[in-house]
Amino acid sequence: MKNKIIFGLVFILGYGVQIAHAEFLNMGTPEIIMLLVAGLLFFGFFGGIFMLIYYLIKKSRNTSPNLAPNTVAINFAPPIAYQNPLVDGGADKKEPIKVNGRIALPQQNEIRYVNTDEIVRCEADNNYTNFFFSGGDKMLISKSLKEYSDLLKPHGFIRTHQSHLINPRFVKSWLKEDGGTLLMENGDKIPVSKTNRELVKEVLGK
Repeated sequence: MKNKIIFGLVFILGYGVQIAHAEFLNMGTPEIIMLLVAGLLFFGFFGGIFMLIYYLIKKSRNTSPNLAPNTVAINFAPPIAYQNPLVDGGADKKEPIKVNGRIALPQQNEIRYVNTDEIVRCEADNNYTNFFFSGGDKMLISKSLKEYSDLLKPHGFIRTHQSHLINPRFVKSWLKEDGGTLLMENGDKIPVSKTNRELVKEVLGK
């Protein structure tokens, strides 16, 4: 049954082509021209429609879809961490204040500002620190020597002993007594521990 249907379709198509070919040969020149023009118009019309549809489909694929009404665009980018440059995390810490070449020495009734090159040496006294100045003044500050050691090291001060911090500018000589002692210009003698001996000699030029 299936083969008969296929054969019938082929026969009808072939017969129709033969008839069309015979009619075409019997036509005159004007009829042929009109037929060609009609064919061109027909295919041009449907070809134009096809190209228009293809262009619209391509354009719709390339353009991003518009947001529906009452739709809010959400940015999922991670927020930049806020940092306040005016807030210092260590602002609450009560540490000696360093202002250029000066330091602040807090006392009970005042805060004294001194130049680091005026300090001859510092000496620990339990949790306090004695400051000795080039003019002969002396001041007791309620801070440990460790705090001022860290503060004054960038200014060239040396920790010669667990209890002593000196300014190399005021060292007069190295005394060989007791394994090593520094004689300061004001006459004070400062011991040098074995662990700090090489460092002190290196700073002073041996």
